[in-house]
Amino acid sequence: MVLVIVFSPLRLQAQEGAEGDDALPRWAWDRCLAGITYGAPFKLAASFAGGLVHESTTGGADLCAFGAAKVGFGAARGSIGIARSSGPLARGAALSAGLIRTFGGSWNATPERTYVGASVHVWPLLALGGEIGYYVRLGDSQGASDHQKRVVTWSFGFGF
Repeated sequence: MVLVIVFSPLRLQAQEGAEGDDALPRWAWDRCLAGITYGAPFKLAASFAGGLVHESTTGGADLCAFGAAKVGFGAARGSIGIARSSGPLARGAALSAGLIRTFGGSWNATPERTYVGASVHVWPLLALGGEIGYYVRLGDSQGASDHQKRVVTWSFGFGF
């Protein structure tokens, strides 16, 4: 979802028109992104995403509509989003929305709680990048503390 995003070599097949038209690109199921990150509340984490990938045949932007999982020592997250990668240095950005479940030793978040929110992911150069997100705690009982009710998540890392 991290999340550092790198598009893998894709196995897309061209679709040829009935009259011999130029090959048309199409969407295909594939791995979109994967990475190792460090940040809050996850601490050290691994992430993986897959979904519908559209690789540009004209050198333009590659797109991926993905479902992602990120698991670390402090929390786990499931998310969905859309990513765009372009240029010779594989730079890009993504937006995702998801649920975080914190563990006992999470950073900057209430332990053993669920949060919902969104993240922005950027990778300005090759496989290096990071993310920042905003999440709100779910399921508070009446009179629960407002401490860490809203958290800002962050991470940086590399993709593969």
